[in-house]
Formats: sequence, C-alpha cells, structure tokens
Amino acid sequence: MSFSSSKIFKGSLVLLLLDVLVIWVWAINSDLGPGSAMVIYIVVPIAFIINIVIGVVLFFAKRVYSPLFFVNCIVASVITYWVFTLEMSNQYKGHFDEWRFNLQDTTFRITKWNKYNEFSISYSEGPGSSTSFLDGKCEQKNDTLLLTADSVSMYIHNDKLYNFRKSKDPIQLKIYN
Repeated sequence: MSFSSSKIFKGSLVLLLLDVLVIWVWAINSDLGPGSAMVIYIVVPIAFIINIVIGVVLFFAKRVYSPLFFVNCIVASVITYWVFTLEMSNQYKGHFDEWRFNLQDTTFRITKWNKYNEFSISYSEGPGSSTSFLDGKCEQKNDTLLLTADSVSMYIHNDKLYNFRKSKDPIQLKIYN
C-alpha cells in the first residue's frame, strides 16, 4: 500500500501538531527553574528514542507509517529542544524580580528571589565586576515591598527605594528583567 502526497502531508501535519502539543504539555508541567539546563540533555534524546521505537514497531506492523516516525525523530528532537528552552526561560524569569539604580559611578542591583522571599543587593563599579554586600528577607505588604537584613530596613514603593543607607530621599529604580 502506498500513500499519496496529500496523505503524507496530512499525516506529517497531524504528527507535528501532536508533537508540539505533547512536548509543550510535558514542558509546562516540568519544574524548569534555574539550574535545570541539563534537562535538555535528557529530554531531547528521550523524544528521539520514543520516535525510533514507534518507527521500528510500525516498520513491522504498518510499514507504510514507519518513515514518518523516522523523519519525526529529528523534528520531535528539534521541537523538544526549542519548547523546553523557551519554557525554561519563561519559568526562570518568574523566579526573581530585579531593580537597578545608579549612585555616582556605581550601579546597584536589587534582586528579589520570589520562591524564598529573600533579596540581595550588589554593586558594580565597572563592567565585569560585581560584589554582593547585603542579603535579607523581604515581605510584600499591599503595594510595598519591605526589605530587612540585620539592622537594616528599607522598602520599595512605586518603583522607588526608601531608606537606602539611611537616605531621606527616595531613589528611583529601573525594573530590569
């Protein structure tokens, strides 16, 4: 039995849509936070192997369908890589919020780690150099973020930092993501 080119096209399109749907659902239901880049080295070969196994089974059962799955090995691997990379990036962005501000020749960065309700402040005096100097806990109260560490207490309200180094004037922050 042979297929016409329109049946091959329709079968390939259905298989592609199934790949995207299954791989996308797999990716969004995985916890792909920071440090999980190694997952790609596992899931891409899994997608490849699953399609090889299906292609081999179909080679003996319905030989006509097996070439689609052998070609789909490459397609599914590329889709898996792309979807998981995109989802890792999306999930990573949700793990922290970041603000920056400049005082004289120094750039300060406030990073809020959402999962742990913690923050850190670092500074940089030039490209390639960064020093963390303050870590602490943060708490969201309505539209204000309270930052506390040791004997230091600051807060962020309307993208302005208050009480930084006991300053009376608020510092305008730039959201960085």
